[in-house]
Amino acid sequence: MAAKIYKTLAIIFGVVLIVIGAGASFGGKYAHSFVNDQLGAQEISMPDKEALDGQLKGGRLTQEDVDALSGFVGEKMTTGPQAQAFADHYIAAHMRAAAKGAKVADDKATFEGIGELVNEEKAKLAKEIKSANPTVDDKAIDALVNKEIANKASTNETAQKIAKLTDLRMNTFLNGNSLRGMLLNAYGWYLVGTIALYAGIALIIVGALLVIGGIAVKPKKLNV
Repeated sequence: MAAKIYKTLAIIFGVVLIVIGAGASFGGKYAHSFVNDQLGAQEISMPDKEALDGQLKGGRLTQEDVDALSGFVGEKMTTGPQAQAFADHYIAAHMRAAAKGAKVADDKATFEGIGELVNEEKAKLAKEIKSANPTVDDKAIDALVNKEIANKASTNETAQKIAKLTDLRMNTFLNGNSLRGMLLNAYGWYLVGTIALYAGIALIIVGALLVIGGIAVKPKKLNV
């Protein structure tokens, strides 16, 4: 009697696991398909070998970056791993290279860090303008600072530096971080889909074994 109960439970649990596994596998495949469609619609191409070699020689990419990207050379971006490699080893690498070109220290090569440098330089420029215009109040000084920074013909080195840092911060780092965020979000969902897919397959296999075992194994008859 107990053996029959165990067999029945094994079949029931097996069927439940198969159903759950099938649902998880479907969800994983759907996540992959959704990410593929969304990334494919952006028409982003991974860099080709020539581009990688040239940027490695130019110092915009490191060997680690090239190694991470080399498996996807010239491909159209449609998968999470491609998005992650492009975000962390192409966009991020170019952001670092741009910061280095602007002589920004590594510990300041962030959106927030560059903002701090801009504020420091603005304070320096305000001091310069104040020394030349001691009777002008602080509000007017701020207006003169902004005017000097916005003046593309300005010969003031501090104003020129602020303009370059602001461009680096708002165009390179803000846009770069936004793109990286979107690509890494796609990678995250793709990874969740992969985990769900393989977990579903594992559940289906375990469930099938339980069902087969419950059906095939015959309880031993007791000799009285």
